Amino acid sequence: MSDNVNLTIKIDPALKEQIKQLALDKQVSMSQEIVERLTASFSQQAQPEIDNQNTEEAAESPFSAAEIKQLRALLKKQSKKKK
Repeated sequence: MSDNVNLTIKIDPALKEQIKQLALDKQVSMSQEIVERLTASFSQQAQPEIDNQNTEEAAESPFSAAEIKQLRALLKKQSKKKK
């Protein structure tokens, strides 16, 4: 006995043709193509928004006023050298 069940749905004819073409290209049945796409869409939802290593990037603190002043001085020197 099969573990699969029948499901009848109504879809746009253009969508049906698109699924049909994708199935033909992959040389699988339309049912198999639909099942693969549905399964993939559900597995994508289950993934967390961070990477699978459970690591997050550390947010760096903004530059201090002294650092900004030094950067501006360096940029000013570089722009004068180019002229």
